[in-house]
Amino acid sequence: MKRAVTLWSESGGVGKTTLATNTAAALGRRGADVLVVDLDPQLGSLTDHVGYGELKTGDRDHLGDVLLAEDRDASDLVVDAGAFDLIPSHEGLANIESEMAARGTNLREFRLRSALTPLAGEYDYFLVDPPATLNVLVDNALVAARDVVIPIELTRKGSVSIDGLEDTLDSMQRGFQTFDEDFRLGILAVVPNEVGDSNIYREVREQLETDGKPVTPFGIRKRDVLKQAWQAQMDLFTFAESEETRDLRDYEKDLLEQFETVARVIEEGSVEAATPEEVAR
Repeated sequence: MKRAVTLWSESGGVGKTTLATNTAAALGRRGADVLVVDLDPQLGSLTDHVGYGELKTGDRDHLGDVLLAEDRDASDLVVDAGAFDLIPSHEGLANIESEMAARGTNLREFRLRSALTPLAGEYDYFLVDPPATLNVLVDNALVAARDVVIPIELTRKGSVSIDGLEDTLDSMQRGFQTFDEDFRLGILAVVPNEVGDSNIYREVREQLETDGKPVTPFGIRKRDVLKQAWQAQMDLFTFAESEETRDLRDYEKDLLEQFETVARVIEEGSVEAATPEEVAR
């Protein structure tokens, strides 16, 4: 499988799905073939963001069916979301853990990886957006996409959450190594999200850098235009080009540059691809 990344945080409300949507769009607009897998059955997931919310309900084939049955083809679920392709989420995923337990599903954490492997030749990048809650969907995301991009609040709580996430990833890595001794999980980048100007933001960033965390040299600010793009069911790049949209202000255009930079981090596999000079604001 080509480069696959999970965007994950154990904390909700940190802009994970917005980051995933716009990073995927940035990669696609850079000429890459991108497949996004939405594993979050809750309302307000990436599937809703890009206008496919109707696929999350009803009696139709969905990703849960693929995870439960090895003979199901994930490619049948793919829809065109503009700059990237999408395997949409479905409300049925909320019960996937109990269904796997009832069926005695073997190697249940590896089901998504197995389902995506036949698609490896069609895509340059796979981005997986799981729910924040630790469960079998997160396990599947991390097994399928072992590089993790973490959005974080630049607060004391956010700083502590990174340490907790590292402990969680270390524990998962040791557990999965019982099946595959070469299994590795790693944090590719920590992306400060919904950033403001107070001293606490600067202090937490400095502490993260001192601790050697792979934090990007910029933070994505909380802007109303991100909510407006969501309401329009578009990624920010498409929203900015829409005929109904006013021209973005300069400080809003900075968001586009920052999502482009996160895309470049994924392309090059290192947070060093985001240099302070290129993204300084």
